[in-house]
Amino acid sequence: MDEPFFSIPQTQAQLGGISRAHTYNLINRGDLELVKLGRKSLITGRSITGLKTKLLEQIAA
Repeated sequence: MDEPFFSIPQTQAQLGGISRAHTYNLINRGDLELVKLGRKSLITGRSITGLKTKLLEQIAA
């Protein structure tokens, strides 16, 4: 993942088009890392990659 931060809509797209509510549920559970830049909410690319890896490991198990 080249970009260090993603907007909420970009994050939704990265995770297969999940809903905004589900995105915030993942943030509240600690699966995605939210960074505030002024009023803008951004998700770290590292946390998106980590969540994808975790999900792939669950599928493989």
